[in-house]
Amino acid sequence: MSLANRIGYLSSIGLFVVGVAYVVVVAFGISQASFDDPIVDPTLAVMEVLTLLSAPLVVAVMASIYETASRDRKIFGVMALVFAGVMASLTSAVHFVALTSGRQTDFAVLEWPSTLYAVELLAWDIFLGLSLLCAALVFVGSGTRAFARWSLVVAGALSLLGAIGPIVGDMALQRIGIFGYGVGLPIAALALSRFFHRNKDS
Repeated sequence: MSLANRIGYLSSIGLFVVGVAYVVVVAFGISQASFDDPIVDPTLAVMEVLTLLSAPLVVAVMASIYETASRDRKIFGVMALVFAGVMASLTSAVHFVALTSGRQTDFAVLEWPSTLYAVELLAWDIFLGLSLLCAALVFVGSGTRAFARWSLVVAGALSLLGAIGPIVGDMALQRIGIFGYGVGLPIAALALSRFFHRNKDS
């Protein structure tokens, strides 16, 4: 297996595991509170740590997609990688602030409306959505390539649609984006792990 496929396989599996863990933690947090009440520590802190772990994994997956892309599709791979890098930088900054100075000053980072929450949604709704859609354009063909392509399209489109919520001030609509990167992204990561595994001899 080439280095790019090995890194792609391991990072996509890691992203899938982190994504499933995040869903489990969120479900636990909601069971302790409700849909209308915010999730609090220690559950919230675990969610933020998982988010920090997911950011470099997304970048590694997109870098692997770029490296394994055909010559005429590498332009989409590099766009996906750049958008992923922006997403990872923004969300890492937000969650580092939340885990450090935010808690020490009792500043609620992820409560709407707030500037840092808007930055977080810019990262996950818009830049991740763009990254996933660009990555989807790398995959041409049937089988595992088609599975990867359409899982990326669905996750990316739902993430982008989530941006409607903060734009119009109706955060219920932002749950579309949560479904995109909370459920769609782990599924896409699993599809990508299959692709990288089957592409091991390339």
